[in-house]
Amino acid sequence: MIRRWAYVDNARIAEMEEKYFPDPWNFKMLAGTFLLDNFVGLVEEREGKVVGYIGSTYCIDEAEITLVAVDEDYRRRKIATTLFDELFRILKEKGVERVLLEVRRSNYSAQKCYVKAGFSVLSVREGYYPDKEDALIMEKRI
Repeated sequence: MIRRWAYVDNARIAEMEEKYFPDPWNFKMLAGTFLLDNFVGLVEEREGKVVGYIGSTYCIDEAEITLVAVDEDYRRRKIATTLFDELFRILKEKGVERVLLEVRRSNYSAQKCYVKAGFSVLSVREGYYPDKEDALIMEKRI
């Protein structure tokens, strides 16, 4: 079941961030972003547990996906695809035409997911992450 991201989801999302990312968002960062007027967040809930999430901020006609993950036990079940599709629908209603995200150059599985969602590589930010790994900047027009 996809639903809007609720404040109480931040604790579970912080756990997932810690588990899956070398530079995770913590609870305080999540809570601060969640409270922004221009934040759109969605979660996939199964059996009362958040198993996937996507978060985006937008301004005028452009949005940035800031957070996205699916619990490893629930991957390859089209959860990410469904989250992206619903997010794109909401953003389009808000007048967004262009969506950006960044991904580690070494994160091939995420890149594959993003290409499947319609993103393409726009540019590279060299040494972007704290460990100096490059980021691929990806774009999708909606």
